[in-house]
Amino acid sequence: MRIRAVRLPEDGVAVRRICVATGDAGDHSRHILREPELMAHVFAGPYLALQPRLCFLAESSGQPLGYVVAALDSAEFYHRWQREWAPAFAADHPLTGTEEHSTDADAQLRLLLHRPLRMLLPDSETYPSHLHINVLSGARRSGVGAALLRTLFAALERAGSPGVQLGVRATNAAAHAFYRAMGMTRLPLDDGPAIRFGRPLGGRYRRVRENG
Repeated sequence: MRIRAVRLPEDGVAVRRICVATGDAGDHSRHILREPELMAHVFAGPYLALQPRLCFLAESSGQPLGYVVAALDSAEFYHRWQREWAPAFAADHPLTGTEEHSTDADAQLRLLLHRPLRMLLPDSETYPSHLHINVLSGARRSGVGAALLRTLFAALERAGSPGVQLGVRATNAAAHAFYRAMGMTRLPLDDGPAIRFGRPLGGRYRRVRENG
């Protein structure tokens, strides 16, 4: 098994496929979405397009096992998303005006696709970076996720980040244990069904405009 930087465009299909296949807390997104590809539009595609230097793939014998993606400066990243990523979906995935209070999972993802700043987590000065990690079921508990996170933490630190955080379902106990084992701690100001984990890094934060 090895970890390497994502190569675009050829790795884009694999990353998006893994995102969809694991988007329901490790299970396939089809269990919760009528349009499973929405999961990749929100949690994979924008990172590949806007922050490719912080996207890494795990593979064995040429077969993708999982990936991690991140944004160095979450606020700046979401503003770029609003300008550069969301417009591509205006025609095929328009907002209907009902998403704001809908409990429908497809509607909620459409809203995030168009209004990404809703995903901005608290403590953005201490933990300005955020990440998403997904590993195929057959590759879990074999060190793949740990290797991906170690690679990403080092890359974020080199880029100047003082800290990274993520959101995870409050009911996903296995993920909580994994993040704690990777040196992340549960953060306050949790909201709703998601909780947050964060890890300080050694970087001295500077705003770096990532042009992809």
